[in-house]
This record gives sequence, structure tokens and C-alpha cells, in this order.
Amino acid sequence: MPQADSLYVGYDNGCWLQVRRLDVLDSTERQKLKAPPGAVYNVNLVPPTAGGTLPMRRIFEDEQGNQIGQLDLPDYGYDARNRVWYRDTMQSDRALVSSPYASFSIGTPMITLSAPLHGRVHGVIAADLKLDKFSDLVYAQRPGEHGTAVIFDSFGVLIAHPDFARLAASAKSGPSDSRLPEIREIQSGLVGAVMRGWSGRDRYEGSIRDEDGRDYLFRLQKFSHGTEFIGYSLLLAAEDDFAPNVRKLQKRGIIIALIAGCCFVPAVWIFGSRMSNSLKRITAQASKLRMLAEPDDAPVTSRVAEIYELGRTIAVAQRSIWSFARFVPKDIVKGIIDSSISTKLGGVRQEVTILFTDVTNFTGIAESADPDSLMNQTSRHFAALTEAFHAEGGTVDKFIGDSVMVFWNAPHLQPDHVERACRGALSAKAASEALNTQFAAEGLPPFAVRVGIHFGDAVVGNVGSAERMNYTVLGNSVNLAARLEGLNKEYGTTILVSEAVRDRAENCFRFKSIASVIAKGMTTETRVYELVEALA
Repeated sequence: MPQADSLYVGYDNGCWLQVRRLDVLDSTERQKLKAPPGAVYNVNLVPPTAGGTLPMRRIFEDEQGNQIGQLDLPDYGYDARNRVWYRDTMQSDRALVSSPYASFSIGTPMITLSAPLHGRVHGVIAADLKLDKFSDLVYAQRPGEHGTAVIFDSFGVLIAHPDFARLAASAKSGPSDSRLPEIREIQSGLVGAVMRGWSGRDRYEGSIRDEDGRDYLFRLQKFSHGTEFIGYSLLLAAEDDFAPNVRKLQKRGIIIALIAGCCFVPAVWIFGSRMSNSLKRITAQASKLRMLAEPDDAPVTSRVAEIYELGRTIAVAQRSIWSFARFVPKDIVKGIIDSSISTKLGGVRQEVTILFTDVTNFTGIAESADPDSLMNQTSRHFAALTEAFHAEGGTVDKFIGDSVMVFWNAPHLQPDHVERACRGALSAKAASEALNTQFAAEGLPPFAVRVGIHFGDAVVGNVGSAERMNYTVLGNSVNLAARLEGLNKEYGTTILVSEAVRDRAENCFRFKSIASVIAKGMTTETRVYELVEALA
């Protein structure tokens, strides 16, 4: 991780250990550390003392790890326990990203990534990222050869910029000034033009032209790490970087059309019509790709090699994404396509409504049923319930045996998500009863559905591994919804909801109080209600 300045750990007894690479520092930064020539590594140790002083031993090592110098600072005064990165991480008890700041020892702009230590000793492990080197890394990932990537926090302090070092130097009025560069100070160029048009919205995008006449697309978007860190990313991409192949095809088509127009007008008319029809069909298929529509049986064909390959590629992409959407909720697939949902592991905490279903005595039914017949009957049951939940905007997360897990208010926000879940549950109950009538006529056992609903805060995002992940919700709210579904068996009910659901939706639905219980796996008492019907 070349943009990291150092790795260090602080313990609750005051001990602090830091390891830093010196070959990435400039001469001014090395001079502040009093690093001798040839020093590649620096190890700093602050041990706790009985008298309360905080001495530091600074050791310098060469590339092979041989000690070539040592500096003892009797009362250095650096107490990790009083630093913001230590206090905030211990209080939140989870990984954090700090706001930009000037380093205590070398004065360089940095941000800190920190996480708590658990076990026999308590403390915090952290890494400092030099923002000038981090800016180089971000710039290397810019969109296209002429693109630009800028990151700044909610206070406007720059975190990454292609010219970060110069901006950081110009922001200081003197050697002791720790002020950091801010985005508002950039008044010229494309970045300045975009910032002047930004009104502070979470998402701002459009197109802009530079002084040389080159057209750019830009997107300014808000992002966050939990509730402690909020930032904004600005990406600028030159249209020329992404359209050479399309323009090459356009130019080739124009040349062919001119030659053919002069020599073989009838042939050109026929050929042009066919090519136009092929391009129209490709455009239609591209629209279906975004809408996740069922693909055509036959791909677009053409005697023009580029159009033929484009038609085959679009057909493969359409079939692949359509098949993918059969296994993953369509809203999530659409979010992945338009980049509104990340494909990286992690999530955010937000309010969601969670619903679980189950089939009464499914184990007994399965023991006596033919496997093929049971699979077909279960699929019909799931299809009826899924249709009811989709009609209310629910995200069907997974099928677990004979159970279905559904959630609302993610990936898209739904202000009435609790009411949607209640309507979906009543619709699923009605659909199940209608389907059971068909099952009885066919001599099949009924699939009596049971439902549990709860809403509250949960972590929404991608969980799993780099090879396979699942967009889902996790947390105590999910567990309680599952427990409520199981309580139906004890009370002879069909749809049980928590008190939180009743309080939110009591103006739209009629509920019947059942009991106050401590659900399995929970520590607090919960009042449960049966959802009876919607109010007229």
C-alpha cells in the first residue's frame, strides 16, 4: 500500500508503537524526523512509565532491517489515548475513517483508517494515508486518459486531487500553518466550473466543455462510511476517451455510403436500409437490456462485421443479464447496471421492513410427498407469494427451504414501506388460500402460510466473499421478524407483527393484540399483534 505513511497501534495503558517507511518522504519531512542518510524504516515506541511521562525511542533501520540510528526523546508527550483517532474508535467500537488533518510529526496532510482491538489487550490499530500519495493512486484510477478524479469531505476539505501537493503547499501561510486545501479554493478549470454549478445535492451530473473544445461528462456524488464520515467524489471523463470505436464505425459507414452512393445508388439504398434496420434492432435490444426484458431468440445479423459482432455481443449480454435477474432481484440487477448499487463488500445502516413466511407442517408434508410433485407444488406456492410481494415493491431476498425472506425500503427508499409490507402480507395470505383451493382439487395437501413482520434499523449491503456475495439485510431486526413468524404456531395465528409495525400502520390496518413475549434469542419483551385486515 504505497500511499500509506505508517502503521501503528495504541494500547489502553498508553503504549504506542509505529512503523513508518522513510523512502516515500521528501527531504523536509525526513529532516523533521531527523532521519540519517540511508534510513528506509523508522520504528517509534512510546512505553508507559510509572511517573506518567511519555518518552519516545525513535529507531532508524536500513533496507535490510539493520539499525543505523537511534533517537531518545525523554518527554515527547504523545499520548495515543488522547488522540481523536483513538478516542473515536474506542467509543464507536468499529472501524472508522477520519477527516483530513496535518500529521503530528511531519505536518503532511493525511487521513487515518482505524479499527478497535479485542482480546486480552484493548486498543486501536490504525494506518495513516498520505493524501498526496493517495491522490496519485486515485488519479491512476481516473475514468479515461483525459479524465479527472477528485474527493473531498463534507466540510469541503480536499482528500484527493491530481495537483494535491501544490494545493496543499499554497494553502499554508507558513511552516507552522496546518491549514489544508479546500475544494472552494479551486475556481478555475473544469473542477471549478462544476463546483460553481453545484447546489449541494447528493448527486449532480451533466456535461461540460473545456477551453480546448473537448466535451466532458461529470458526476458528483455523495458517499459515506457509517454516520461518522461523509464525503463527495467528482469524476470527469472526456467523451473522446470512450467513443473512438463508435466514431471509427461512423466514419467507415460514411465513406462506404459515399462510394456506394456515387456508383450503386439502388444497392446502397437496399444495403443502407438493412444496416439501419439492424442498428434499430440493436438499439431496441439495448433498451431491453436496461429494462431486463426477455431476450429475442435470434441475435441481430449483418454483413457488416462490426454490426454483426455488436449484435452478437448485445444478444449475449441481454441473455446473461436476463438470466442473472432470475436468480437476483431485478431492482438489485438494475442498480448494479446503473452503478447505484456497489459491487464491493460492505453496507450501510438504515431503516427497513423485513417479512418472513413459512408453511405449516411442511416437514410432515415433505416426508410423505413424491419429490417431483413436492418441488412443483413448492414452486407454485413461491410464485404466488412472490407476485404478491412484488406488487407492493418488495425485494425478495431469498428462499430458505419452504420460507421466503422479503424486505422493503432497499435498494430504493419507500416512505410507506411498513404499509407496503402489511398489504403484501395480506395479499400473500389471500393468494395462498386461493392456491390451496386448487391444491385440494388436485388431491394435494394445503400449504398454509404463516407470516412475521418487523421494522427497524439493519445493515443493508453486500455480504459474502470476493468470489460470491449477496445483497441482503442483517441485524437484530431481521432476527426478530423471523422469530415472529415462528410464534404463529404457538398462538394459532397467520400474520404476526411487532408493536413497532402496529404503531406505524394502525391508521391503515386493523390489528388484534396477542401477547407480550420474549422471542427466542431476544433479551427484551416484545408486544405482538395479529394483522387482521386493511381498514376501508
